[in-house]
Amino acid sequence: MDRVRVLIAGGGPVGLTLALELGRRGVRCMVLNDRPHTARHPKANAISARSMEHFRRLGVAERLRQAGLNDDHPTDVAYFTRLTGYELARLDMPSRREALRQARDGDGPWATPEPPHRCSQIYLERHLAAHAADCPAIDLRFGWRLESFREEADRVAGEAVEVGTGRPLAVEADYLVGCDGPHSVVRKRMGIEYEGESGVVRPFMGGAMYAAYVRARVDPRWLRVGRAWQYWVLNPDIRALLVPVDNRDRFVLLTNMRTGESGRAVDPARLLAAMAGAAFPVELLSDQPWTAGYSLVAQSYGRGRVLLAGDSAHLFTPTGGLGMNTGVDDAVNLGWKLAAACRGWAGPGLLASYQAERRPNGLRNVAFAKSFADSVGRMPVAGDLEADDDAGRARRKALGAKLREHAFREFIIPGVVLGLRYSDSPAVSYDGFDPPPADPNAYAQIAAAGGRAPHAWLDDGAALYDRLGGGFTLLRLGGTKADSAALLAAARERRTPLAPLDIADPALRELYGTDLVLIRPDQHIAWRGDAAPSDCLGLIDRLRGA
Repeated sequence: MDRVRVLIAGGGPVGLTLALELGRRGVRCMVLNDRPHTARHPKANAISARSMEHFRRLGVAERLRQAGLNDDHPTDVAYFTRLTGYELARLDMPSRREALRQARDGDGPWATPEPPHRCSQIYLERHLAAHAADCPAIDLRFGWRLESFREEADRVAGEAVEVGTGRPLAVEADYLVGCDGPHSVVRKRMGIEYEGESGVVRPFMGGAMYAAYVRARVDPRWLRVGRAWQYWVLNPDIRALLVPVDNRDRFVLLTNMRTGESGRAVDPARLLAAMAGAAFPVELLSDQPWTAGYSLVAQSYGRGRVLLAGDSAHLFTPTGGLGMNTGVDDAVNLGWKLAAACRGWAGPGLLASYQAERRPNGLRNVAFAKSFADSVGRMPVAGDLEADDDAGRARRKALGAKLREHAFREFIIPGVVLGLRYSDSPAVSYDGFDPPPADPNAYAQIAAAGGRAPHAWLDDGAALYDRLGGGFTLLRLGGTKADSAALLAAARERRTPLAPLDIADPALRELYGTDLVLIRPDQHIAWRGDAAPSDCLGLIDRLRGA
């Protein structure tokens, strides 16, 4: 029988991120994934700024930046009647090169060293798996499926099977995490149901959908419009989205299926011809029917030694790019807490704080995604939209104005991505300061307990995040070290990893607002103050869930 500290069911982006969080801390884990390989059909196509911050810390961000589109390819979101027809609206978005320059110079909307990255899940999983394979604490088992498990007082006993051969595997672990998607074996066997809304049908992004991964040589006879990252098509015949996967000839196509139509009956060449207004050769690489219209969050994110993360805990309609990225944030939040439990310094309440922090975020992000899906999915399209007359021009102008407003609300969302604050967590020490609610479409960095630690570039060109440790970090900005001695001693007494970081920078002191800032392993502020608290042991106990 194999023995690990954490057993992870599911080897997609969430399961792999969790494995990396554990592996880099020396916590032995096993990942079971029923597919024999990483994703080959593109699903998610956007990595958020917050996820890229996590991947920077995990050492994979730079490799990811080289995947996907060329560094000079604009990431515009553009809307058309057809790909050889009228352009209705366009949200100008920077290329990878320009986005990184904006991050360095601080003149873009994203206050981060890692702006959003447009990259297919195909490449993301490939790089995460390769990084995990290099970590001796991670046992990757692709082609293995978790069949059953039972929780006992001091362990979880799991039974897995090799999909191709039927060979069984018995494995014991301290904890089991279900990162196994919407049909999660872990969630179902625990008897945890989704709550929320499902079965919503919209003209687009609701109901029976079809996704095709195709190869088509770029040619102005069918793609006459300016380069973009997303090509949305709205006309009386079809509503669809085309996303380039690479810089050559690969695209993913999303559209609704007709009533009663099955995925096998869909002809992607016909769909692309309707999008383009011209027929052209298309090679189908893979396709997949799926269902949109879900806004679901699990009743519980787990209990005892069995927990849920990613799509097993929440299910989105993929507007706003929030589904996978919310799952990555789940994995990061859970990873350091599981490591603390396995290393013996976590109190009994630390793992319980995972649900207290992440489930409200799941509810919040599902609501945002639903609002975006309703907005674009129900956008009215007039029958004379393509008419070359005054009425057609007026229709296109009015629709274009609505689409521009929608695109800004859906795709420029730093307040949603970076403005998350754990406002009622048992593992945060609050000081009575409550910042105003984040504006979804703008983000002003404010240092507050429970919130993401503000980003800053240091004098030597490094990002502050690059200096934070793998455990807790005590940021000392007031120029004195003596006042923190009792706090560091309390952490040592409780075996809680806490490293001091001294930075003499008046601008950073002004940004953070206090002399001392205690930052968690997930880059959220745990506590702030101008002096160490009178009860340092009490503070450390709260932060470690004791």
